[in-house]
Amino acid sequence: MTSKAGAVIAISALGLILAACSGGGAARKRDADGRVIPTLAEQDPASTLYAKSVGKAARGDCDEETFDVLTCFAYRGHGYEGAQMALGQCLIASGKQAEGAEWVRRAADSGWPDAQKLMAGLYFKGEGVGTDMVEAAKWAKLYSRNPSLLSLGVQPDLSFVQDFRGVMTSEQLSVADQRAESWVPSYWTPSSGIDRGIRRACSVEGRRPAPSASDIQTIPNPY
Repeated sequence: MTSKAGAVIAISALGLILAACSGGGAARKRDADGRVIPTLAEQDPASTLYAKSVGKAARGDCDEETFDVLTCFAYRGHGYEGAQMALGQCLIASGKQAEGAEWVRRAADSGWPDAQKLMAGLYFKGEGVGTDMVEAAKWAKLYSRNPSLLSLGVQPDLSFVQDFRGVMTSEQLSVADQRAESWVPSYWTPSSGIDRGIRRACSVEGRRPAPSASDIQTIPNPY
C-alpha cells in the first residue's frame, strides 16, 4: 500500500469517527466552521440526556446513542469524569476491556470515587489490565479514603474489601499503602490529533480547566 493510499484510509477512518461523535442520524446544524452546534441538552451536563446515558451505562445498557453521547461528554475533559467512567463501562461491556479500562483510569486518576472502586476490581480480576493485587489494593484504599465521599458524609461501600483478605502479604499491603500515600490527582485532556478532532466534532468546551502541576502540588494529599 502506498503512503498516499494509507493517508486516504486514515482520513476516511477519522471521518467515520467524527461522524459518529457528531450525533449521527438526522442532520445536525453546523456553524460557519462546519462544527456541529450542540443542543441545549448536550451543553448542560445535568440534562436528562447526560443523566440518562450515565444511568444506562451503569446498567450495562449501552446502545449506539449512549456511546455517542458519552463519547462527546467524555472528551470535554476535566469536569466530566462521570462520563469518562460511564464510557469505560460501556466499552468493557462491549468486549473492549483494555480501551474501557483506560477511560475508567482517566476518571480514577482525577479522584472520581466510583472509578477508583472500579479500578480496584479491574486489577483484582485482571479485566482490561494485568492482574495486580498491589494496584488493586492501592485503588481500594484511595476509594475507601476518598475525600469527595467523606466530606459529604457518604460512607464508601467496602463490601468488596473482603476479597483482599488472606490473598495479600503484609509486604504487598505496605507497598499498596505507600502508593496510595504518594498518589496525586491528574486530569486527562485530549492531546492527540484524533482526540482533538473528536472534541472539535462534538463542538464542546471543557467545563473547567484542569489544574496546573503547581496547583496540584500545593494541595495536601488527603490520603
